[in-house]
Amino acid sequence: MFRLALIFAISAAMPAAAQRANSPIALPDASSSDDIIVRGLRIPREKLPTGVYWDYQSIVPSRIARENADMFLRCALKSSDVAWVRKVVDGEPNSAEARFAQGWIVETHPGCYPPQRSTRYVTTPVPTATTEVGEARLDRGVIVEMVLKSYATEAELTEAITADPKVQSRFQQREGIRNRLRLPDDRAALAFASCLVMREPVLATRLFRSEPGSLLERGLTQTIIVEGRECVGRSGRVTIDPSFARVYIIDAFYRWVVAARGTDSLIPADA
Repeated sequence: MFRLALIFAISAAMPAAAQRANSPIALPDASSSDDIIVRGLRIPREKLPTGVYWDYQSIVPSRIARENADMFLRCALKSSDVAWVRKVVDGEPNSAEARFAQGWIVETHPGCYPPQRSTRYVTTPVPTATTEVGEARLDRGVIVEMVLKSYATEAELTEAITADPKVQSRFQQREGIRNRLRLPDDRAALAFASCLVMREPVLATRLFRSEPGSLLERGLTQTIIVEGRECVGRSGRVTIDPSFARVYIIDAFYRWVVAARGTDSLIPADA
């Protein structure tokens, strides 16, 4: 369960000077450049604070599912009622209202299905899993990210913001109630991601601005866990799926931005 719930990755960056014999590994932080983070994918896992491994059983199908979700929802959200979108993004996850809204967006846009598909649109990356329309976590995550990119393109977080007691209080009061209906693994994954974003808000901002499926995305998600390893606890090994890593970290990023702005939604009331 822990393996499936986390679904995250660790990366580290090692400057050329740090690669010399008998020199300590220089782990990346929020000041590291994105180029360094990508090159850091070559650091041996045994030299990282926590052993992190890709979930090769789901990594390819989940990436394909992410690409399909991007294509479908980019089309579907253009003509969806904003009220339905708001229920998905800012409602209570797994509530009847939120599931219906998400399912309505999917079922009322058959013309947006990706090419060469003849079956009902389902983005679940694990072939043996079953997901009802309106319950797909990947779809929900993509909708959250698209709302961010549509209404809060310049959104960013800093350590000063996530360390502000007032912001933390608003976050806890809102999210404690809002996520009460999530399934245990779903709730645990978001809690983990929320901790990571609080610890590494600058890296989370850069992840939001990275391209889904890119090496930069992998490097950033890995680095976020390396630098925010307090959130991992005593786990010595984490197996992750980078596509779902993004879903939960961006979801948590959205929640922290909402708390920082002291609002209920990033979707304008008159949208």
